[in-house]
Amino acid sequence: MKNTKKRGQFTIFAYREKPNQYKGVCLEFDLIEEGENSQEVMEQIKEAAIGYLKTVIDNKLSDNLLNKKAPEKYWKKHQEFLVLKKKKPVIPWEEFLRTCLYPQIFREKCNV
Repeated sequence: MKNTKKRGQFTIFAYREKPNQYKGVCLEFDLIEEGENSQEVMEQIKEAAIGYLKTVIDNKLSDNLLNKKAPEKYWKKHQEFLVLKKKKPVIPWEEFLRTCLYPQIFREKCNV
Protein backbone atom coordinates (compact mmCIF):
# COMPACT_ATOMS: atom_id res chain seq x y z
CA MET A 1 0.00 0.00 0.00
CA LYS A 2 1.36 3.40 -0.95
CA ASN A 3 0.73 6.12 1.61
CA THR A 4 -0.96 9.35 0.54
CA LYS A 5 -2.03 12.45 2.45
CA LYS A 6 -5.56 11.07 2.64
CA ARG A 7 -4.89 7.48 3.62
CA GLY A 8 -2.12 5.19 4.72
CA GLN A 9 -0.46 3.67 7.72
CA PHE A 10 2.73 3.80 9.67
CA THR A 11 4.41 1.20 11.83
CA ILE A 12 6.14 2.11 15.05
CA PHE A 13 7.95 -0.03 17.59
CA ALA A 14 10.63 0.26 20.25
CA TYR A 15 13.42 -2.10 21.19
CA ARG A 16 16.32 -2.17 23.63
CA GLU A 17 19.61 -1.31 21.98
CA LYS A 18 21.75 -1.50 25.15
CA PRO A 19 21.00 -1.50 28.86
CA ASN A 20 19.06 1.71 29.56
CA GLN A 21 19.02 2.66 25.87
CA TYR A 22 15.97 2.14 23.67
CA LYS A 23 15.25 3.05 20.08
CA GLY A 24 11.85 3.84 18.66
CA VAL A 25 11.39 3.48 14.92
CA CYS A 26 8.76 4.53 12.39
CA LEU A 27 9.43 2.27 9.43
CA GLU A 28 7.48 4.09 6.70
CA PHE A 29 8.81 7.58 7.52
CA ASP A 30 12.38 6.56 8.44
CA LEU A 31 12.17 8.25 11.84
CA ILE A 32 14.17 7.22 14.91
CA GLU A 33 13.96 8.33 18.53
CA GLU A 34 16.16 7.29 21.45
CA GLY A 35 15.56 7.25 25.18
CA GLU A 36 16.10 5.46 28.48
CA ASN A 37 12.87 3.44 28.63
CA SER A 38 10.56 1.84 26.09
CA GLN A 39 7.41 3.72 27.09
CA GLU A 40 9.13 7.08 26.76
CA VAL A 41 10.56 6.13 23.38
CA MET A 42 7.21 4.82 22.10
CA GLU A 43 5.56 8.11 23.02
CA GLN A 44 8.38 10.07 21.36
CA ILE A 45 8.26 8.09 18.11
CA LYS A 46 4.47 8.30 17.99
CA GLU A 47 4.61 12.08 18.44
CA ALA A 48 7.39 12.36 15.85
CA ALA A 49 5.41 10.33 13.29
CA ILE A 50 2.22 12.31 13.89
CA GLY A 51 4.13 15.60 13.64
CA TYR A 52 5.79 14.44 10.43
CA LEU A 53 2.46 13.39 8.92
CA LYS A 54 0.85 16.67 9.96
CA THR A 55 3.71 18.69 8.42
CA VAL A 56 3.42 16.86 5.09
CA ILE A 57 -0.35 17.38 5.01
CA ASP A 58 -0.41 21.00 6.22
CA ASN A 59 2.33 22.08 3.81
CA LYS A 60 0.93 20.06 0.88
CA LEU A 61 4.27 18.30 0.44
CA SER A 62 4.83 15.31 -1.81
CA ASP A 63 3.23 11.97 -0.91
CA ASN A 64 6.67 10.47 -1.54
CA LEU A 65 7.68 11.81 1.89
CA LEU A 66 5.12 9.43 3.41
CA ASN A 67 6.85 6.45 1.81
CA LYS A 68 10.46 6.82 2.95
CA LYS A 69 11.56 3.38 4.04
CA ALA A 70 13.80 2.92 7.05
CA PRO A 71 17.06 1.01 6.47
CA GLU A 72 16.78 -2.78 6.23
CA LYS A 73 18.32 -3.31 9.68
CA TYR A 74 15.23 -1.73 11.27
CA TRP A 75 12.86 -3.90 9.24
CA LYS A 76 14.76 -6.92 10.56
CA LYS A 77 14.50 -5.58 14.12
CA HIS A 78 10.77 -5.16 13.54
CA GLN A 79 10.47 -8.81 12.47
CA GLU A 80 12.20 -9.84 15.70
CA PHE A 81 9.83 -7.56 17.62
CA LEU A 82 6.80 -9.19 15.99
CA VAL A 83 7.99 -12.65 16.95
CA LEU A 84 8.47 -11.57 20.56
CA LYS A 85 5.31 -9.49 20.94
CA LYS A 86 2.99 -11.38 18.57
CA LYS A 87 1.35 -8.16 17.44
CA LYS A 88 1.65 -5.60 14.69
CA PRO A 89 1.50 -1.96 15.82
CA VAL A 90 0.32 -0.52 12.51
CA ILE A 91 -1.50 2.78 12.76
CA PRO A 92 -3.94 3.70 9.97
CA TRP A 93 -4.33 7.46 9.92
CA GLU A 94 -7.64 8.17 8.19
CA GLU A 95 -9.67 7.92 11.40
CA PHE A 96 -6.96 9.67 13.41
CA LEU A 97 -6.93 12.60 10.98
CA ARG A 98 -10.70 12.79 11.00
CA THR A 99 -11.14 12.73 14.76
CA CYS A 100 -7.96 14.19 16.24
CA LEU A 101 -5.93 16.38 13.92
CA TYR A 102 -8.51 17.89 11.59
CA PRO A 103 -12.00 17.43 13.06
CA GLN A 104 -13.20 20.89 11.94
CA ILE A 105 -12.12 20.35 8.32
CA PHE A 106 -13.86 16.99 8.14
CA ARG A 107 -17.04 18.37 9.71
CA GLU A 108 -17.13 21.20 7.15
CA LYS A 109 -16.52 18.87 4.18
CA CYS A 110 -19.16 16.44 5.37
CA ASN A 111 -21.64 19.17 6.40
CA VAL A 112 -21.82 17.71 9.90
